[in-house]
Amino acid sequence: MPDKIGSPVRIAAITLTAFSWVVIIFLTLMIVIDVSGRFFFNRPLPATWELGEICMPYIVFFPFAYTLIRDSHIRVLLIKNQFSPRTQRRMKFFTDAISLSICALMTYYSWLRFWESYTLDEEMLAAVRILWWWGKIAMPIGMGMFTLAYFLQLFHAATIGQRKQV
Repeated sequence: MPDKIGSPVRIAAITLTAFSWVVIIFLTLMIVIDVSGRFFFNRPLPATWELGEICMPYIVFFPFAYTLIRDSHIRVLLIKNQFSPRTQRRMKFFTDAISLSICALMTYYSWLRFWESYTLDEEMLAAVRILWWWGKIAMPIGMGMFTLAYFLQLFHAATIGQRKQV
């Protein structure tokens, strides 16, 4: 990735991933406290399951961009490796363009779902008041970063291609 643009995106992706780790630690501690309270005192934490549902999107969607930036996504290369390096680069550019489009659509539609939940002040049915939009905001943020990472990856591939032609 170009340094001037890619560096802030990389820092943001690392920050989102670190936040995801914090959420995992919080969720783990909450479950330990819930199980301990249930076992020893017969008093579990209220709404542990519901809070876990709110935490899951942060754990899932936030690390996507960081994984893409590190080029650590799992790929099946059985067919791709049969082609020349030039064809492989073209195939990667094409699949990244499709992925960018899908990620952009997912970002847009998840934002609409979040905004609807936020404006309605949608609540979960739980023992305590938990707003659904706290969980729904994670997908547009994570997918937005994922979209930006794909865009920068495509931009980088296009500019490298242009430099070689000159």
